[in-house]
Amino acid sequence: MGRYISKERKQVALQMSLLNVKDPTIRHYTGISELMAYRETGEVVRTPVCAGRRRILDSLDANFLEACIERQPDILLTEMQDQLRETCVVEVSIATISRTIRRRGELLDGHAIFLLHL
Repeated sequence: MGRYISKERKQVALQMSLLNVKDPTIRHYTGISELMAYRETGEVVRTPVCAGRRRILDSLDANFLEACIERQPDILLTEMQDQLRETCVVEVSIATISRTIRRRGELLDGHAIFLLHL
C-alpha cells in the first residue's frame, strides 16, 4: 500500500505535468512517481464508487436469497442462512441476510416482513 499524498501536492504535480515537466523532475520535487489517477479519471484524488466497506454478500448471493423467498415465501431467516451456507458456501449472520433483503426490496410479502422482526 502506498503512502498518503495530499491533494495539494497531487495538484502541484499535475500542474508540472501540464507544463510539460518530465516525470523524473516531478518525482524529484514532489515525491509522486506518476499521475496515474489523473490520467484515468481526470481527478487528482480517487473517490470510491460507494462509501463504507465492501458487502459480504455479492449480487449472486442476494439473487439466491430472493429466489429462496420466491420459492418459499414463509421461509425463516435461519433457513435462508443454512441454505446460503450449503449452496453458496457463505457464512453470514441473520442480521446480514435481513439487511440484504431489505436493501433488495424483496419484502412485498407480509410473512417476510414479520420474519425479519423475530
